[in-house]
Amino acid sequence: MRRLLMVTYFFPPVGGVGVERTLKHVTYLPENGWEPVVLAPANSAYRLVDDATLERVPAGTNVHRVATLEPGHLRRLIGRVVGPARRGPASVRADAPGGGSGAAAVPNASRARAAANAAWAWAVPRIFFPDEQVLWAPAAVRAGRQIHADHPVDAIYSSSPPISGHLAAASLARRLDLPWIADFRDPWIGNAYAHDLGAAHRALQRRLERRIVERASRVILPTADLLDEYAERYPAAAARMAHIPNGYDLAELESLSATAPGASRGDGRFELIYAGSLYGEQELHLFLDGMELLLARRPDARERLLVTFAGWFSAANQQIAAKRLPSFGAVVRQLGFLPKADVIARERAADAGLVLLARAPGRGAVAPAKTYEYLGLDLPVLAVAPPGELRRILEELHWGVVADPTPHGVADGIERLMAAPPRSAVADPERRYERRALTRRLAAILDEVTSDA
Repeated sequence: MRRLLMVTYFFPPVGGVGVERTLKHVTYLPENGWEPVVLAPANSAYRLVDDATLERVPAGTNVHRVATLEPGHLRRLIGRVVGPARRGPASVRADAPGGGSGAAAVPNASRARAAANAAWAWAVPRIFFPDEQVLWAPAAVRAGRQIHADHPVDAIYSSSPPISGHLAAASLARRLDLPWIADFRDPWIGNAYAHDLGAAHRALQRRLERRIVERASRVILPTADLLDEYAERYPAAAARMAHIPNGYDLAELESLSATAPGASRGDGRFELIYAGSLYGEQELHLFLDGMELLLARRPDARERLLVTFAGWFSAANQQIAAKRLPSFGAVVRQLGFLPKADVIARERAADAGLVLLARAPGRGAVAPAKTYEYLGLDLPVLAVAPPGELRRILEELHWGVVADPTPHGVADGIERLMAAPPRSAVADPERRYERRALTRRLAAILDEVTSDA
């Protein structure tokens, strides 16, 4: 069996959707002739950490962990030292995952603390380039060289974000003379949710992204739209690019559903669930504006509808939630970050899954990972999105309800979804988005680049 060194920052116990793609490749590569050797951080400062995800790593997986130093560590230390003395007892960190309803997080923070948060958010991405994990890369390179010296690997795979993982993999591929697969889970340039840090920063991004794409043996993109964008941006490398979408793990969905506690409400309401992190405040404003229209048009919906947000909210969205959610009473609830098994149980108990994409630059090329999980559970989908990848996937599968990203589109979409008869069909009958099949695509690419080498 050939060995693949997988340089990935997002790996259990780091939580969130960023873990899923690499974790599933780790799960299914061995049955395709490749042994994964994972190189991950030992002490991630990422905001979501879920020790329960360690149980999802296949037994016997070879995982090497390297210590990392990040600005998040300093922020946590400062918070432990000065936080209790300057915060009221009801206050929680503004960037804390979940935190119940999240409604108390921002209002209870002092103006000084809010200003410090804003200064931190401005300074960190400008000081640490290309990202906060840049100091992890040199240690990852040293560890990767030692791994290869002890037991040689045949190829290298890296996943971004963070881009620093690609930097480490590029260095290793050059020093060890090995083929390298660079997987962009999200785009770097043109990322729909990234803040614009100025012309100089954009120029550095373009230069570094070009070097990554030009040096990698293969570049993988998660959507067809992104593949087209990158091929147009880097035509000389287009032949070395491939599309492997995100997906769902049918075996795991069935396993978690069998072991997870039930989440049935038993109150007869139609539940629409948003499972996962919510970053863009445009999306939350858009949805809540649509909900207001719906409730004004259909007052009975207050008794018939329940909207559940099960996932992390950005600090900006916590502020929006604190201001606006109380007006919806029991119709809208925010549960915060939940373990994977709990999320699956709640999705199974729900009547439909929600995906939100505002009409903004870059959103059309996005197909949120939660979409595929809904498909794997055969859960009807309400996709509030502009024309693009997400709409195309659902239209090809003839699944769910697609709505324009406007308040009226939201209101109309929810009404259509609630009026639709229960679906008994399979969302993805050909299993084109099943993780086992998608990993076979990666293994085929690995076979190709190693035979070329």
